[in-house]
Amino acid sequence: MIEYIHKVHPRSSSLKLKIESDGQVYVISPQLVPKFIIEQFVRDHQGWIETTQAKLLSRRAKVTDEIQVSIFGKKYAKEVTQAEDMAQGVTLKASTLFIKLPAGKKLTSAALKTTLDRFLKATAEKYLVPRTHQLAKIMQITFGFITLREQKSRWGSCSSQGNLNFNWRLVHYPPEIIDYVIIHELAHRREMNHSSAFWEIVRQYDPASVQHRGWLKRNGLSVH
Repeated sequence: MIEYIHKVHPRSSSLKLKIESDGQVYVISPQLVPKFIIEQFVRDHQGWIETTQAKLLSRRAKVTDEIQVSIFGKKYAKEVTQAEDMAQGVTLKASTLFIKLPAGKKLTSAALKTTLDRFLKATAEKYLVPRTHQLAKIMQITFGFITLREQKSRWGSCSSQGNLNFNWRLVHYPPEIIDYVIIHELAHRREMNHSSAFWEIVRQYDPASVQHRGWLKRNGLSVH
């Protein structure tokens, strides 16, 4: 017998089946319907239920082909669900990233990416902005505005007006690598070049800068 959850709906005029994206089966019935009738209803639709569950499992596996996501250098398993209440969002618990998409909409890679990227960008901003202010104070350097973008060619930049830009994809990397990028861009506030004087400033505030720069070149885009 297929497992199911029975729900009574006072306005329901007949028995109905509902299968959530995680494969959970719900039977919605009018009031006072005997249990044996509900169970027979489930048995009669067993083939359809099993076929639908298999399709949902296949679709879910396709959408979540990347089963892990890295945040600040730590790997988290992704678990995607759809919410009955139309809510959506991302929560982090222990070693799992729970991604909740709205119910009633097709579960697609695009919807998953939009929700996850929104969470990652917000998380990056919460770390990068205050950390930049902290490091700037230590280095006794001032700057203008901070902006976060998703860039394909660089992890950070410093404009001639003193504004800083960071790639929010830095959220995937360990804090010491992120600090290296911040220090790198802050150093440009004194030296708008990659001279020996510039690298000396970087080394002063990140003694492991050579290793961190090498790590970025091996694992991501080069810092310019």
